[in-house]
Amino acid sequence: MARIVTQALLEALRTTFSTAFTKGNTEAKIIGEFMSTPIPSTTSVNTYGFLGDLPIFRKWVGEKRLKELVEKVYQLINEDYEATLPVRKKQIEDDQIGLYPALFEGWGKEGKQWMDRLRFLALAQGHLRPCFDGQNFFDTDHPTYQDGPNAPATWSNSNEAGQGEAWFLLDCSQPLKPLISQERKKPFFWWIADLMDSECAKTGIFTAYGEARGVVGYTMPFLAYRSTATLNAANYIAARDAMKAFTDDTGEPRSIRPTHLVVGISNHQKAKDVFKANLAGGESNTLASDSLTIVEADRLP
Repeated sequence: MARIVTQALLEALRTTFSTAFTKGNTEAKIIGEFMSTPIPSTTSVNTYGFLGDLPIFRKWVGEKRLKELVEKVYQLINEDYEATLPVRKKQIEDDQIGLYPALFEGWGKEGKQWMDRLRFLALAQGHLRPCFDGQNFFDTDHPTYQDGPNAPATWSNSNEAGQGEAWFLLDCSQPLKPLISQERKKPFFWWIADLMDSECAKTGIFTAYGEARGVVGYTMPFLAYRSTATLNAANYIAARDAMKAFTDDTGEPRSIRPTHLVVGISNHQKAKDVFKANLAGGESNTLASDSLTIVEADRLP
């Protein structure tokens, strides 16, 4: 015998589905927060007037010297995201909704991991998407603004010599992280469960939907390094030391030290091998003392 679909029943189901969504949202595992600075957004576009460089302290002799600051404008446009799930009236009548709480729980999990997915996508596409200096975030020819005949014209935070899957070194010890997570609207759940709804009258479907708005972008490229070379001790050392050698526009060291090695599934074992305590011959591995966190990202190959 079919159940009678009443407004009270629909409200009870709304509570059940909403509780399942919240459960999935609460229990979802997030692993990428460490690499982004969260920035709230109250409009469609955020504009970041990054400074090309900051003045350093120097010995005060005579009048103070004002360093001209190079301002670069970088904009991030919030993008719209949505998810829709139909719940058919006849399924409620026939009491065939047993799987829906699990579906909404999974939906809640996906909603919580939405920004994480954008973070790892931004990292993976950093060699294709520009940052504040007009170059791709990972690039071999970022411009430098140093003066003098011996000043380098460009600098690199990317090793594109290899053909392997990319791996990344990040310095997340700085107040500003390598990525920006810009959130305009948090993911939310709603179910149009109204017996008087005209769409339900026409289609026999109560529509559940979710929406979110936001985007992930980049801060300073010297906080990160990308390499497609084989992940081994020699190539790790080369990338690490390249980051350590980064200087500002006065030639002063930036004191960059990678804190995280981010790898995909194919490079995870190689990453662990680089830092294992003992080498193949039994001798101690000096890299084992590097204070580095290995992050395996399932969203990366």
